[in-house]
Amino acid sequence: MDTEREQLAASAALGCDPFDVETISETIRRALRLGSGRPDPAELAAAQGELKGHLALLIPLARQEVRRLHRRGDETQARELAARLDGTEHRAAQELRPDVLAAHVQIGHLTRDCQYLLATHTAADWR
Repeated sequence: MDTEREQLAASAALGCDPFDVETISETIRRALRLGSGRPDPAELAAAQGELKGHLALLIPLARQEVRRLHRRGDETQARELAARLDGTEHRAAQELRPDVLAAHVQIGHLTRDCQYLLATHTAADWR
């Protein structure tokens, strides 16, 4: 496959996830453990890269769910999910802050965004 979109489309056609839920879950667990002690900037950067990669796969699936919710007439849920996705995309697009504490907070937000989208995806089975 040449692009992520093609991978997502192929996975959807086969009725399977284009990613490994356990891999994403392990990334989330590692990112949450960064909270103990003073995190190393290199660890924060690595966590950011992994989380952004997972979010790049989860966000398009969630956007598809927003469209389905609109078609079904569930406007409130569609708007809530769309607003959450807008914030997630905004946070994922930001560079890692140079201040370690600010970067740590930033990683915490991305971790929770990833955790939310993964949990919502697996519970709702967005396909």
